[in-house]
Amino acid sequence: MSSGQGQDRVLDLCLRAGDLMLKHGAETSRVEETIVRVGRASGAKLVHSFVTPTGIFISVGTFGAEKTGLIRIRSTSAINLYKVHEVNDLSRRFERGQLTIDEMFDRLDAIDQAPPHYRIRYQHLAAAMSSGAFTILFGGGWTEFLIGSVCGWLSNTTMEAMHESVPRFLRVFIAALVGVLVAAFSVKSGFSGNLEAAVIGAVIPLVPGLSLTNSIRDLMAGELLSGVARASEATLTAFAIAVAVALVLSFVAVGVEVAP
Repeated sequence: MSSGQGQDRVLDLCLRAGDLMLKHGAETSRVEETIVRVGRASGAKLVHSFVTPTGIFISVGTFGAEKTGLIRIRSTSAINLYKVHEVNDLSRRFERGQLTIDEMFDRLDAIDQAPPHYRIRYQHLAAAMSSGAFTILFGGGWTEFLIGSVCGWLSNTTMEAMHESVPRFLRVFIAALVGVLVAAFSVKSGFSGNLEAAVIGAVIPLVPGLSLTNSIRDLMAGELLSGVARASEATLTAFAIAVAVALVLSFVAVGVEVAP
């Protein structure tokens, strides 16, 4: 690179690409690889990146003249693997010389501002169908399928309705509480006789599958800090679900005991 201004521009591009990938659900090893590819394709001789689930630290430049930048990741709840794929593909095309730096900035802005690939109502519908399918898998019938679908839809919409400023643990707890309460009352009212299947359907949309998967991938890639952090996030999410289920089932049990 010929000037400090050029280094700043490359640094901004790397931070932009990494931020988009990480906040939409990419594992840290993939983010670091993409940052290195983008930096070197931009002309940087040295590209160093250190990525955690909550921050990105990058250094780019030449021997004796480096620029360092960082960006704080406030939230990764807007999971969108389609955008992760788009940024990943964009970095490969840039590496092959098919795009300029200006075009990269424009494309990254377009990806960031693009609406979700699937509309939110379709996401809720998918959550409902998967919840219903899991009730069948765990021994329920078509009645449990219907109840599980409704409860899964409620859990997913409740989670989506709460603002991101609310801690994730609390959002998961409230969403699980709403879904499991409806499942428990449907069984207690006689609509279903399989409480376990109905409860499973209610919490399936909240299970931290992506966090756990990324944790394992990061650990296998040698990213110990990120792997442990994501595993902790998955554990806390599972704990929030377990607490909500335990509270509801305890309430139902007490209700049954005091009933005449």
